Amino acid sequence: MLPEVVPMRWIVLLAAWLLAGPALAQGVTALQLQPGDLLFVTASQNGLSGAIDDATARAGQVSYDHVALVAGSGEQAQVLHADQLGSREQPLAVFLREAGEKQRQVDAYRLRDADPQVIADGLDQARRLLGKPYNATYVPDEDSLYCSDFIERAFRAHGIFALQPMNFRNPRTGVIADWWVQFYAGHGMDVPQDVPGSNPNDMARDPDLQPLGQVLH
Repeated sequence: MLPEVVPMRWIVLLAAWLLAGPALAQGVTALQLQPGDLLFVTASQNGLSGAIDDATARAGQVSYDHVALVAGSGEQAQVLHADQLGSREQPLAVFLREAGEKQRQVDAYRLRDADPQVIADGLDQARRLLGKPYNATYVPDEDSLYCSDFIERAFRAHGIFALQPMNFRNPRTGVIADWWVQFYAGHGMDVPQDVPGSNPNDMARDPDLQPLGQVLH
């Protein structure tokens, strides 16, 4: 008996599935991270995180509300970052565990074709920024820092990340969420719409960054 001929469309679909497999499983382990890698933490839908998502996320894309810098490698790796506890150094394992406890995904990005000196300078500058308090207004100043501000300043000497007009308007409606109005009223100020600054979502979209995938741990 002659063998049944497999329809070409099934061959095409099978080939597409096989090619898509590795991409779907793309990720990086904590031990594969390198000094200078950036770790972006996915946003929740509530409170400050939800407000950041409302103003800076793009439809169909992962949204982030925090970013940290990897220092060291292997089991001794640390992260340097600015959160509500200030600009600080923290073991990578602890950083990943805390993100997991909050049901947050951590995605790794790497500077494309970066000169090793750029990475070294960025890490050195980041360490000089440790100890500064958290900037709760997100309006850049010299005395306090927030997450993407910390990263931008670490690499500022090499012009890696450009400041952009800050946006607090929902990109679909053009309206500033009442959450932001009340938040800044509590700080005795107007919403700083269009003031130069940074945010994790815009930073993750920078063409100088290569996405590595989710950090598997």
